[in-house]
Amino acid sequence: MARVVEDQVPKACEVFSSLRQVDFCDAYRAPVSKPGIGPQEVYEAVFDHPPSWVRHLFTVRGWLASALRLKHVHLADASRKPGRTYSVGQRAGMFSVVAINTNELIVGDDDTHLNFRISIYRSSSNGAEAVTISTAVQINNFVGTAYMAAIKPFHKHLARLMLQRAVDAGRL
Repeated sequence: MARVVEDQVPKACEVFSSLRQVDFCDAYRAPVSKPGIGPQEVYEAVFDHPPSWVRHLFTVRGWLASALRLKHVHLADASRKPGRTYSVGQRAGMFSVVAINTNELIVGDDDTHLNFRISIYRSSSNGAEAVTISTAVQINNFVGTAYMAAIKPFHKHLARLMLQRAVDAGRL
């Protein structure tokens, strides 16, 4: 069975270009078994299928975000039609599309406490195709520092899990 591995953000990846600074980043890579699958399809394969407990975590996060006057998009409000072509500035599920090119889709959002980007980067080397999902965060204030301290353990587990679920289900 193909395994997701923690990796470095690919050098050709442009995830850092729209942030003033990067205070946190991580990356997870997985092999791709569907030749030619693009970054938008990978995004849907990974982010359109969260486990039910993740939906509950996002509900709790929503309550906390509302109490702290932070942005929050509810999963129920983030629905979209699979297979839709994205454009910069539109919402793609929970996140806004920041950049699109042949091998990469970057989504994210900016808020008072932090700005974040998620890159879905598609690569090929020696005939082996892979996808790397990277997250980069710019912390803007103390609330952002506290928020990252609270969610970092969940994020690291969840990022790997969501990608592994897509691999295991044959969606990649």
